[in-house]
Amino acid sequence: MAFKIFPKSAKRDTPKGDHGIDFEPTRAAKSDAEPQTTISRNFADSDAGGWAPQAGRIEVNEEGALSPSLENAALMFAHGNGTAAAAALNHALETSERAQLLVWMCLFDLHARAQDRVAFDELALRFVVQFERSAPAWDELAPGVTNAVAGMAARGGPKSLLRGDLTDPQSPVIVTLSEAAKRKDATPPRFDLDVADLNGVNDVCGTLLAGALAALRRKGAIVTFRALEATIRRLSVPLEAGKPQRKGQWYLVLELLQWAGSTNLFDDRAVDFAVTFEISPPTMEPLSPAQRNALSVQTAAVDAPVDPIHDDRVIWAGELLGSTAPCINSIALANITTNPVIVDMRQVLRVDFICGSAIANAFTRLMAQAIDVRVIGTSPIVQTLMQLTGTPAGLFAKNA
Repeated sequence: MAFKIFPKSAKRDTPKGDHGIDFEPTRAAKSDAEPQTTISRNFADSDAGGWAPQAGRIEVNEEGALSPSLENAALMFAHGNGTAAAAALNHALETSERAQLLVWMCLFDLHARAQDRVAFDELALRFVVQFERSAPAWDELAPGVTNAVAGMAARGGPKSLLRGDLTDPQSPVIVTLSEAAKRKDATPPRFDLDVADLNGVNDVCGTLLAGALAALRRKGAIVTFRALEATIRRLSVPLEAGKPQRKGQWYLVLELLQWAGSTNLFDDRAVDFAVTFEISPPTMEPLSPAQRNALSVQTAAVDAPVDPIHDDRVIWAGELLGSTAPCINSIALANITTNPVIVDMRQVLRVDFICGSAIANAFTRLMAQAIDVRVIGTSPIVQTLMQLTGTPAGLFAKNA
């Protein structure tokens, strides 16, 4: 079912000299020919639409379905595999799907996110041949991605989530931390870990995670944690002195106590560890000045509520993951004070499938109460994922 929340304004004639692109794929004609597309040229953008300040925008026919390659790419992107998503779209360019502008723009988006200038320029040449129109320039699209990442860095970086019972040693967070611990970086890396919903770890995951965090700590990395002290207390509950169980969780608790700077509690737990497993425990090591400073700043602002409303807009940023992500609460009916509700996604890096579905359901509840919804600043691949999970294409703003 199509939702057309905002009436479309009359199209203006655009001079031939305009070098912008406003893409709008149309429905395929019933013939053996490839689907036809219509391109209108309008590069002037506003703060109420577009991934980057001057990035080419995409208009998708609300009544049209996403192609198989776009669906596959969106799913891979939602799972954090941008390389596989780009490969799926590159394959689509060898099929009749190459006539769909959204396929090209999602691929431009993915190349910009990967900072792959060579692949981006090669795609631009193929785009010109395919459509006989100017392609988005690197300087127009890539800064949008770069600025989103920079904006998150100013907030401490997008959070990596550790939740539930961690039993997979190949989980993305463990792999990322382990690889970073092995690299010889000129500048110590920085991570922001959300451990508020971490309930436990098995022996392998606990040992790997504790080892990676210890190596990062010794090389001067800055790691901040959400709900660190509460997580330490929760993970410590099943650990009993004299019962040699959950060795990996013991290691993780001891390492988290080092990051928390809890010397006295660390000493007590280290003695319990030695008694329980009859081996020497890890030793307490001092944090670097930068790490201590990050700890003091974190402690001062521990779990401080963040108001997502700014200038009558709901602003989302970073990675939106899971059905309980804070972004869902920001558009709960009880928290809405304006109509229409404007959701600014210019700083969103990724949306996973579960969160995308939860967002679509929340939007549906708002619209059922006659509250209009407008989503601005969504990048092509993020918009595709959100459409796949149920957000109507008509909610994405195309003009200011």
